[in-house]
Amino acid sequence: MDNVEKKKILVVDDDNNLATVLVDKLNFSGFDAKGAMDGEEGLKKALEFHPDIILLDLVMPKMGGLDMLKKL
Repeated sequence: MDNVEKKKILVVDDDNNLATVLVDKLNFSGFDAKGAMDGEEGLKKALEFHPDIILLDLVMPKMGGLDMLKKL
């Protein structure tokens, strides 16, 4: 068995259906994917999860994608 660590992806989108489909598909494809519903939650998860890449929606409640990116 390979001891290769899965690449981590964080999906931040306020569209729950889209985020769920993306996270499920990414996990099924061999990635370690997690989702967040807004910029505040996304920032918290990014700091805890340390993803290799973030798929980030720009327009969200509480904190938009650009504001999250600046704080990150």
